[in-house]
Amino acid sequence: MTEPNIDQKKLTELLKNLIHSGSQKQYIVFFKQFHEADIAESLVNLTPEEKETFFKKLNPEIAADVLEELDIEEQINIISKFKIDIAAKYIEEMDPDDAADLLEELSETNKLKAQKIINALPEKEKSDIQTLLSYEEHSAGSLMTSNYLSIPENLVVSEALNLIKKKDPPESELSFYIFITSTKNKLIGYTTLRDLVFCSNKEKVKTLRHEHHISIDHHSDQEEVAKLFQKYDMSVIPVVDETDHLLGAITIDDIVDVVVEEATEDIYKLSGTSSQTKHNPLSISIPKTILYRIPWLIIAIFGGVIASEIINSYSTKFNSSLFPIALSLSFIPLIMGLSGNVGNQSSAIIVRGLATGTIKESKTWSILFHELYVSLCIGSIISSLLLIINLFLYNYSITFSAIVSVSLLGNIIVAAIVGSILPLLFNKINIDPAIASAPFISTTLDIICQLIYFTITLYVIQIII
Repeated sequence: MTEPNIDQKKLTELLKNLIHSGSQKQYIVFFKQFHEADIAESLVNLTPEEKETFFKKLNPEIAADVLEELDIEEQINIISKFKIDIAAKYIEEMDPDDAADLLEELSETNKLKAQKIINALPEKEKSDIQTLLSYEEHSAGSLMTSNYLSIPENLVVSEALNLIKKKDPPESELSFYIFITSTKNKLIGYTTLRDLVFCSNKEKVKTLRHEHHISIDHHSDQEEVAKLFQKYDMSVIPVVDETDHLLGAITIDDIVDVVVEEATEDIYKLSGTSSQTKHNPLSISIPKTILYRIPWLIIAIFGGVIASEIINSYSTKFNSSLFPIALSLSFIPLIMGLSGNVGNQSSAIIVRGLATGTIKESKTWSILFHELYVSLCIGSIISSLLLIINLFLYNYSITFSAIVSVSLLGNIIVAAIVGSILPLLFNKINIDPAIASAPFISTTLDIICQLIYFTITLYVIQIII
């Protein structure tokens, strides 16, 4: 699928003209012609004053859709400039889950204003948002919306359709899935708008329900929610409490955001930077950016110091006329580089498998044996190739060539084991396996690889001499 052929530069110019001299009628025509997401994308290119004018000229009922499409920093900048009563009108028109996210972020920088906006909301919206804000961040409860459709099981279809019309269904996928509840608001199944429209008006709702109980507990982590959407291919999944009372619903668009957020977080962790850089990197101050990135690099310094001590100790113990010490040391980058790459490959495969649920805890030993076998095959091929190159291309001695190749084989096997075990170990003790990042694995392997290489070299020299 390709993106719509929207000329963003032209759209930005139209938007500027509209802001400076447009009438209310022109605004309405503009909104019919362009999607909110495209308007939001063009708004980013405008000055803060132009953005403020744009939203102040519009009815919040219309402008709230555009506000929802902006990233959270832009939303905060705009809502912060409104008076409390105007800001409350925008929050009221937003989807409850999006409004809760905005107010939660706003409270981190201006808690007083966020609370005043909440207090200015109508009682229902205020209650809904306070409920959403009470849930732990990244939980199913924090992702759900209270703007869903549910009907009692004891209705007939005609009564159910009339009830749905009175509830003013939301303009989203939430209007397609209709949850069926008992008199005590317990979730007992769901039906679809299609099922209601294409059956007899006198048929009982309970005969149409899909009884398989697909739902998510409100305390579940957002990654578990994403896995559930992937498994059942649904657009909406209900959220329940411990007694199966219906609390809300999560839509697929929220899960797309979660998947992007989790993937971004893992990428940052694998590169040895903080997951707090998930926002626009340019929006974070230089001191904070340095603070987020430097911890792993400090670990790398300590690893480097230990590695240099190992090299120094090896140099003092090396005493052989079989080959120069300079030649021996010159192969350290090759051995460490190849081993580090193998370790990071294994780690990436395991972290990805754990994140998607394709790797189960019960298959730990199978995974380790698989990676061990793969690394043995890879190591054998690469070390044999290196042996041939050293012997026939550079005419190094068989002793030295064999030492380098055997060391490389051993290091590749160890690297694959370390790269596989670390994520599994972290996952076992309930630490995010993505923390087994590239700098951590590389630093660990730098030390282990040198120990293996130098130990084999000194042992062979001792035997021959």
